[in-house]
Amino acid sequence: MIEGTLLSVCSSCAKFGESGPTKRETKEPPTVARRLERRERRMRTRDVYKGASAEALAADYPARIRSAREKRNLSQKELAASINEKLSIINKLEAGDMRPSDALVAKLERALEIKLREKVEDVHIEKQDDAQSMTLLDLLGEE
Repeated sequence: MIEGTLLSVCSSCAKFGESGPTKRETKEPPTVARRLERRERRMRTRDVYKGASAEALAADYPARIRSAREKRNLSQKELAASINEKLSIINKLEAGDMRPSDALVAKLERALEIKLREKVEDVHIEKQDDAQSMTLLDLLGEE
């Protein structure tokens, strides 16, 4: 007999052999259980702020880019070529007309050896009681 093969035999012939593992004795969970487990993982709520960096793009990023580029005696065209971007992108960044993507910020920080991101502190706002809430009349200062 070849090992690992299962044969279907009658009960009178079965006494001459050994019983092998049946399909249900496998250690792998059934298909339905695996699918339910995957679904449960997908449906689990996640904290979107967990792992988010507490850094934001600096407000003066155009000036930082321009001064770092000038400090290295690079033209806008040379900087654009070194980070594999278009000249118009560098023009817009230095003018403050465009907000760079995270990938572009990383390229600029690497090429110019500067930091364009700053740490941002979390702002906690305390909720006021309804009894002390401000009305439109209070805001306008009329009595």
